Amino acid sequence: MGADARIMPANLDTQLVPESKFVRWAISAYVLILVYASLAPFVGWQQPRGITLLDWPRYITYFDVLINIAAYTPLGALIAAHLQHPLKPVTEKNRRWLPIIGVVAATGFILSFSLEFLQAFLPGRVSSPVDFLANTVGAALGTVLTLTPKGRQVTSWLVSLRHQYFSDAPATDWGILLLVLWVVAQLNPAIPFFEAGMLAEHAISATLIASGTATPYDPLTLLPQVVGIALNVAAFAMFVSVLTHPDQLSLPQVVVILAVGFVAKLTMASLLLKVPQLVSSLAPATVIGVTSGLLMHLIFSKLRYRWRAFWAALFVFAGGVVAKLVSVYAALDQALGLFSWSYGQLANFASLTRWINEIWPLAALVLLAVVFVSTSSPTNSEST
Repeated sequence: MGADARIMPANLDTQLVPESKFVRWAISAYVLILVYASLAPFVGWQQPRGITLLDWPRYITYFDVLINIAAYTPLGALIAAHLQHPLKPVTEKNRRWLPIIGVVAATGFILSFSLEFLQAFLPGRVSSPVDFLANTVGAALGTVLTLTPKGRQVTSWLVSLRHQYFSDAPATDWGILLLVLWVVAQLNPAIPFFEAGMLAEHAISATLIASGTATPYDPLTLLPQVVGIALNVAAFAMFVSVLTHPDQLSLPQVVVILAVGFVAKLTMASLLLKVPQLVSSLAPATVIGVTSGLLMHLIFSKLRYRWRAFWAALFVFAGGVVAKLVSVYAALDQALGLFSWSYGQLANFASLTRWINEIWPLAALVLLAVVFVSTSSPTNSEST
């Protein structure tokens, strides 16, 4: 058993986990996500006719308020965890949360105010004081949820699960972050399960099938999709196996994570998409491809740690190439035509999740390459 087999102490509530750069990088990554969601598509900059940043809107959409609060809550939690580790023993000194809440709220206010100001220079964007006030509340809420006794208990439980089921290797935290981003991308039901492109591209195949020109089992349609999905599922499963604790089997974790992503996609599809599109996630190519990918994982997961990383990287590359070749990228406005959502923020949500889905294989490939290179010497190689 190698270096990533270390077990966290049971008394996580009273021991401070060694702090690393991971939280700071997570903060930076989340800020980039907020910047993208606030300013995308970054084109059409122009001189504003007026600044509405301080003008109270005539109408307030409570859904938008809730979205703005929720968007900054994770940022507040991350900054609070950086300023005061939530697993550190509670003392009289760190019981004083008010200064930390003030710092985090001020940070959220400055970031949100700056982005709202820049939105005045973009067509189609409307700056509003309600937005940056809701963002500020969200940042403060994230701090409270992290540092209260209940929040500390939840954090301790999550960290216990992390060290019980995932390796303590240095790259594992980054891999877990990528798994979280993968689940976030699955919240967009217009993104096919383990394929590339957007769901609008499948409208052509659906039309052909409905007209009798093609069937879901037509080899020319089915085989390329099955190969792409199988390679991507195998890549994802092998990626999880690289992150799995040596004392745990990787297949149950793979199945659980896949189930979470699939349920998230179906749930969001039922909420956002028009009813005829709900069956697309259960197409024959998806079912056969996922099953084949899991069978490939059963074979290759028996390899040593370093070579699991190698084959995971190879599958990521091959799956990405095949998926790109067999997919047709629909324009964003075509994909949005599949949605029945009327509460706003749809274009930002669809664009952000699509980019996460497109960038994810590249980020996973880089991480797997780092794992493969860093375990090149016999002393650093895993035996399981």
